[in-house]
Amino acid sequence: MLAANSGESNSFRVTPIVVFGALSLVFALRLWHLSSAMLSPLSYQPGPDEDYYLHLGQAVAAGQGQDTPEFTFLDPAYGYLLGAVFKLAGVNLFVVYLLQAVADTATAWGILVIGRLLGQPRAGLFGAILYGLTATAIMYTTTVLKETWAACYLTWWVAASLVLIRSQRKLAWLAFGVYCGTGVALRSNLLLLAGFALLLPYFCPAALRTPRLWAQKAVLVACGLLVALAPWSLRNANSYGSYSPLPHNGGIELHQVYNSQNPGSELWIPAFVNYLEPREIWRGYAAEAIKREARALSVPEIDRYWRDQALTFIWQNPAQVVRDILQKAINFLSAAEVPDNRSVLEERLFSPVLKLLPAPTAGLLALGFAGLLWLALYDRRWPIVAAPIFVAWFTVAIFFTQDRFRFLAIPLLALSAGIFIGKLADEFRERRRWPALGLVALAAVLAGTSLLLGNIGGPPAPVRWDQIAWGYIKMGRIPEARALALRIAGEQPDNGAILEALGYTAIALKQYGEAADDYQRAIKLRPRSHVAHYDLARVYLELGDRKRAAEEARIAVELNPAPDYSALLSKIESQL
Repeated sequence: MLAANSGESNSFRVTPIVVFGALSLVFALRLWHLSSAMLSPLSYQPGPDEDYYLHLGQAVAAGQGQDTPEFTFLDPAYGYLLGAVFKLAGVNLFVVYLLQAVADTATAWGILVIGRLLGQPRAGLFGAILYGLTATAIMYTTTVLKETWAACYLTWWVAASLVLIRSQRKLAWLAFGVYCGTGVALRSNLLLLAGFALLLPYFCPAALRTPRLWAQKAVLVACGLLVALAPWSLRNANSYGSYSPLPHNGGIELHQVYNSQNPGSELWIPAFVNYLEPREIWRGYAAEAIKREARALSVPEIDRYWRDQALTFIWQNPAQVVRDILQKAINFLSAAEVPDNRSVLEERLFSPVLKLLPAPTAGLLALGFAGLLWLALYDRRWPIVAAPIFVAWFTVAIFFTQDRFRFLAIPLLALSAGIFIGKLADEFRERRRWPALGLVALAAVLAGTSLLLGNIGGPPAPVRWDQIAWGYIKMGRIPEARALALRIAGEQPDNGAILEALGYTAIALKQYGEAADDYQRAIKLRPRSHVAHYDLARVYLELGDRKRAAEEARIAVELNPAPDYSALLSKIESQL
């Protein structure tokens, strides 16, 4: 085993005080970022998935609406966690962020534990510190996203697996199955880990992996998995008649990736969807499926329709699909940031912590994969450490290359980077320079590949100034929002989103004529923006033009029959 063969130096001991110091550093960095995040406009304008989970959490806390089709569209566990927090502390994001800072510190602790279980406590210490300094990890602690919890879950999944393979206790294997099922509720793609858990008996000592014992342990894990998934199956059955524990987004997400209008198989939104927000995606896809089929469809039928559409495209274009999957698998190694809900580039504008930290991707990938390769040469347990990295890589290759999906690999890459650093130090100390230089060369090649792929991918994603402007608006800092929106609208006249923010600031200042002009320009650029149509209806009402107000309100209701929109339309029509 690695503990006997690693040759790790005893010159440096990972004492409890060292562990405490490392974890204190990790937590302090997250608290520092939290203090600035609470004053950042980005914290006041949630991203699409953040908005979804905020509303789901509030519905759970209120005990009303959490089982509707729109709130069974994404993985549920994080929304229920938010609901518990909101029930106890009110809709208080500071409490959520503080809990996530604690959870992320627990991730660093898990890396330390894994290092000890592998017989390399020093590597665990290096890995925990590297993870603690990772900008994306710090950023996600102050978002309404499940990434922090998923990273923590995966880290402790590895730690639990390393302990479990030495255990003969039936209850431990059953409990691990329950843990695996909990992860599936947190993020559906973790079902892959549940399958891997059935293979864990292979890594047990020889006396504990007889066919009979293997089957017994696999059955216990499967039973625990079923127990954990049962509540979500019952929830879905009650909501839309399906006993699958998974959300009903599988077919829709598959179609988003694989269709004739998306040659790169990347994140794509069709014209019949108004916004990127998950509830809007569900509404748009549901309405389009019903329109095409010319009949009422149940929730499972809608999901099945889009799955069939995607599979038909895949069968008809196998070469293109394989090529796209391989390209995304390669892009997993890219140093370029691919944001969707949150962006490190944007967060650095307001966070002094993130300004100090370099982009971590190329370094962690290079050191992490080099360290994982070394681990594979000396320890048969290496697939357990690699499993979360594989899940992240598989998800990116099949679905999207967004950083949120790549982030699942970061804790174990940080651990593997710690293994690399420790091994490199040992090689140099013992004057084995050629093996050390070989490790350095491997890491350099990986880092260079990552940076090259990042440059090939084109310029970094642009700053979403509309998000910042809306954040200022929600903070009540209208002058700052307007100044920013005016500047960006001048630089980017085709930015419809920033024109909507500019129009809103004009409404706040009661400059209704300017607001009307801004919204008219925005609608020309984004005709399906029901928010713009709704706000323009309000502007026309203030200007006394009830006819045009009614026209805009009707369009808003057609695009999204929200209660506020319908109420405004009814009010206007009663005055005509």
